[in-house]
Amino acid sequence: MKAIILGGGISGCVAANELGKKGIETILIEKSGYLGGGCHTFFYGGHPYTEGPRPLAIHDGKAFDYINAIVKLRTFPLILDSYNEKDQEFYGFPIHWDDIQIMPDKDKILHELENRPEVNHATNLEDGWINAVGPTLYGKYVKTYTEKMWEVESNKVFEDYSWSVKGSPIQHGDRMCRLGSKTESQLHAYPIEETGYNRFFEYCTRDSKVYLNTVAERVDLEKREVYIAGEILKGDIIVSTIGLDDLMGNCYGELRYMGRDFHKIVLPTEHIFKEGHHFIHYPNNEKFTRIVEYKNLTGHKANSTLLIMEVPSHSNKLYSYNIKSEQDKAQKYIKSLPNYVYAIGRMGTYKYLNINQCVEAACRLAESL
Repeated sequence: MKAIILGGGISGCVAANELGKKGIETILIEKSGYLGGGCHTFFYGGHPYTEGPRPLAIHDGKAFDYINAIVKLRTFPLILDSYNEKDQEFYGFPIHWDDIQIMPDKDKILHELENRPEVNHATNLEDGWINAVGPTLYGKYVKTYTEKMWEVESNKVFEDYSWSVKGSPIQHGDRMCRLGSKTESQLHAYPIEETGYNRFFEYCTRDSKVYLNTVAERVDLEKREVYIAGEILKGDIIVSTIGLDDLMGNCYGELRYMGRDFHKIVLPTEHIFKEGHHFIHYPNNEKFTRIVEYKNLTGHKANSTLLIMEVPSHSNKLYSYNIKSEQDKAQKYIKSLPNYVYAIGRMGTYKYLNINQCVEAACRLAESL
């Protein structure tokens, strides 16, 4: 049996590894010049970085053991902050009870929390957050951040809010426990090697025929053929991690995506953030959404430091829209796929999947064959 894999991100690479274990010949086609997609490590000013931070949540699935067997991982508590310009204060994220106690509008917030509905019957993201934490905290943490992240006029366009309002929206108890130092369930991991996950991707595709810098010019799903640079590749199955609309020639229309521009800044100091802190979210009127100090993730040692500022953009396709009309369109594509075509990964499913979910889906695919 022969499998053609479209896309060499983490889903495509793990699929190649797992299919190869079953004796299936694999051909992998990747349009860029490298493997790993958003998890590929680049270097700037000597500092390793990925386009968007890629820590691995340990408790979410099997990916830690899977990756750690090939590329050793170190663990740490992931610490996120949120800067509120109006208060001129940095607060932890997720929202924590201790931070509410030092907010200048604490009394108003407490009043709103006391008057929340017992059951959250909201029908959109904005109302879901307001029902969960009240309008003031929603404004401090979520409203502007989410609207500028997705370039929408109102968060009411997101009919499903479960992906945003997760679990208890306000954390209580020991702050250090919240930050992960006292419970493995909140620890994250990152490769020890300077090149990050790169060797993992090379290992996964060691037995595959890999085409880099290669675009799938046309995919004939009925014939199970992929056309590349004057060559026709034929497989028994096709594993697609590329956009559903790209795979099927936009037959149901283009799917909507949001991307990011990554602005790299090297500064002549060993650290900028507090020790152990990783991201800062900016839920104000800045153009950017987040700043990451990468050496705090990668463990890189240097006298300088690398900050990357993320600005919402349409220069790439990184995030699918959790809007009903777009999700319905994606499902229409998925339901039209022949039974020998398998769509996995973020682009392949039009879902915001984490590393664990990508690894597990690729493994399930191999197990099903």
